[in-house]
Amino acid sequence: MAENSSSTPPGTPPEDSRPRPQYGELAPEGWSWTPTPDERTLATPAAPGPSTAPDTAQLPRGTAPRWDRAVTLSLLVLGLLSTLFAVSLLAMITDSIQLIYTQLDLGAYDPDPSVPGLVTAGIVGVSLVWLATVAGAILLLVRGRRAFYVPLIGAVLFVVVFIAFTSAVLATDPTLLNNPNLMDVYGTL
Repeated sequence: MAENSSSTPPGTPPEDSRPRPQYGELAPEGWSWTPTPDERTLATPAAPGPSTAPDTAQLPRGTAPRWDRAVTLSLLVLGLLSTLFAVSLLAMITDSIQLIYTQLDLGAYDPDPSVPGLVTAGIVGVSLVWLATVAGAILLLVRGRRAFYVPLIGAVLFVVVFIAFTSAVLATDPTLLNNPNLMDVYGTL
């Protein structure tokens, strides 16, 4: 206070050289801040005018938890790997049937004329299931909604389509369906 007494005229309060307190860290007990008229006008936000378009920055993005995006994307990547595996299995199904023929000494495998069409339809079917799953999951993620269940539903549909087309290809071969040696090799089904 001694250094301030010479710089201020008598009868006026001494000038405080300390920085303005923020959040009460330097404020003495019982002190309260009253804004000046200039600070009051700066602190009040301007009233929004009438607008025809809604402000998209103030709309909520959704209620999906943070883990949902990571789980959904992980399941979609797993679905992509499964789709690539299923496509390769369907593409090689005639070779696999020929291998069964060789192991059971049934001769050469002559596929039914409908087998290439069934294989192509199976490849397109499992690929479309995965693409529809991706589209649905991404759409929900963009909207901010929970989407982890979409790849799970897609996986169930994927398995149904894959088994249906694999069974259809195997059902076109009467030799495998009617061979009694098949039960001897693989046991009672």
